[in-house]
Amino acid sequence: MKLAIAALLVGSAAAFAPTASFGVHNSALNMATEAATEKAFAKLPATVKPGVVTGQALVDLLDAAKEQGYAIPGVNIVGSNSINACMEAAAKYGGPIMVTFSKGGGQFIAGKSLNNDADQASIAGTIAGARHVHEVAKLYGVPVVLHTDHCQKAWLPWIDGLLAASEEHYAKEGFPLFSSHM
Repeated sequence: MKLAIAALLVGSAAAFAPTASFGVHNSALNMATEAATEKAFAKLPATVKPGVVTGQALVDLLDAAKEQGYAIPGVNIVGSNSINACMEAAAKYGGPIMVTFSKGGGQFIAGKSLNNDADQASIAGTIAGARHVHEVAKLYGVPVVLHTDHCQKAWLPWIDGLLAASEEHYAKEGFPLFSSHM
């Protein structure tokens, strides 16, 4: 019995040794290591620049993704840490990225202890997160689609608040706060 356990332990440990391949050259670890050294940026249209992508640049990006057969990963975020992680991953492995805000994620950004009876915390947190993306996306060097997640009928006041903030932002800055809303 002791010999069988020892053989099992030695065999298991060998699987984690750097030289052990067991004839499999494309393990998940090896593929992740290879991906880390090689970016997979798609050929992006000239209108698509690092930062938040809106308007015709967004249309061009979506058309290019369809024509070239790639998906734009979208991640529901809940704070600046997850926003930054998405953009860092896009910069490291190849962009663009879709940063997606949910009503609950917006509330989490503002602070879960805040009163959210009229969606004010969800609206404020989502706007704060969107502004964060606008401030740092260019620093990561990746195009970002700034998007809102599904909205059921009962949550329309949240979207209404975001649309009003985007209109105000557009009037002041000349471009929308968000790329799109679902």
